[in-house]
Amino acid sequence: LTYHSNISYSFREMRKLFTKKHLVVTAIVTFFATAAVAVTGTYFYLRFSQYDVVAQARNLIREHYVDQLSEEQVDKMNDYAISAMVASLEDPYSYYFDATTFDSYEESTKEEYVGVGITVSYNAEQNQMVVISPTDGSPAQKAGILPGDVVTQVDDMTVTQDSYNDVVDHIRGEGAAAGTSVKIHVLRDGEEKVFDVTRDVIPVDTVSYKMLDENLGYIRISEFKHGTVDEFSEGLESIQASGAKGLIIDLRNNPGGYADSVLQMTDMLLPKGTIAYLEDNKGKKQYFYSDADHLALPMAILVNEGTASASELMAGSTQAYGAAKIIGKKTYGKAVGQTPYMLTKDTAIYLTNARYYTPKGECIDKKGIMPDIEVDLPDELKSKLTTLEPSQDDQLRTAVETLYDEIQK
Repeated sequence: LTYHSNISYSFREMRKLFTKKHLVVTAIVTFFATAAVAVTGTYFYLRFSQYDVVAQARNLIREHYVDQLSEEQVDKMNDYAISAMVASLEDPYSYYFDATTFDSYEESTKEEYVGVGITVSYNAEQNQMVVISPTDGSPAQKAGILPGDVVTQVDDMTVTQDSYNDVVDHIRGEGAAAGTSVKIHVLRDGEEKVFDVTRDVIPVDTVSYKMLDENLGYIRISEFKHGTVDEFSEGLESIQASGAKGLIIDLRNNPGGYADSVLQMTDMLLPKGTIAYLEDNKGKKQYFYSDADHLALPMAILVNEGTASASELMAGSTQAYGAAKIIGKKTYGKAVGQTPYMLTKDTAIYLTNARYYTPKGECIDKKGIMPDIEVDLPDELKSKLTTLEPSQDDQLRTAVETLYDEIQK
């Protein structure tokens, strides 16, 4: 769940916030403070120096190391220090992007890229790289990689906390062309499996829709990008124009995406009220609301172990209102949001800075959403979700039967 906060100001903008009244008060305070500076100045200097130990350590090294450091070495030292600070949080969703990894991050947000099409996270508690979900129609999905698989090795690289970023870069194949391959070792239910995956161009088409029959519409959302809102709106209009009496929304293997997108889309489904709210480390809450306009159709939402983050927000909010039946398997369990904070023009910290809660005040982080109707699929079918016939897909079939029961009522 990625969102952007607008709380950063430049020094110039901050100066504009002060009125003449502020300046008068500041002048009076400064007069009295000047007398105290002679006595307490040294204390505050030492206190500040001891507090900012990272800057102190960097300056000591620059001043006293036996060799003169180049600017490149100083930049590298900063990268290592910031990366270690973020890593110490042991949060699988917070990252430090140096100049190289920032380029990779930007590349991954484009409308298409070369790769294997897989979303992973690092579980620091268990020291594991875990697959959240493969992208629809991607090489990873076609090869048979599933949500929940634990990646242990990629080619000759063993996955550890220290090697995680390098392994991710290697999977992406920095600068690699379509047609190159990578060997991915995973653990699934204690059994090792090895997949040869060929990189390809991964298009980011996030919404597909159709009528399953004359009564039921079907919308598949693979991820929440900025353009997903318009695609979803078009899908809703299309199925309504076709006379749909019920709607199935498929969020299986959807790893999440942008908060603003999922909030706008969920607003289209819910009546007036609270969609969700965020809470930061100071207990400050930010509420998001839906208006009175909503889709007045019976709905079922399909979920599984790869339904995560923003897609869990949509499923959890509609479930809380009783607006949709949730069908499938328990979801991944990610209810925290991240914001990218720029440090320089080409470095940033992508930081978890809030938890989100359902309209009922429940945080499903590390818990997941329990479906109203639990239905599983065999492993051999989970990697073929987008190509299954309805007769093969027990989760979809259950959704169809559930909606027909609702329609008949």
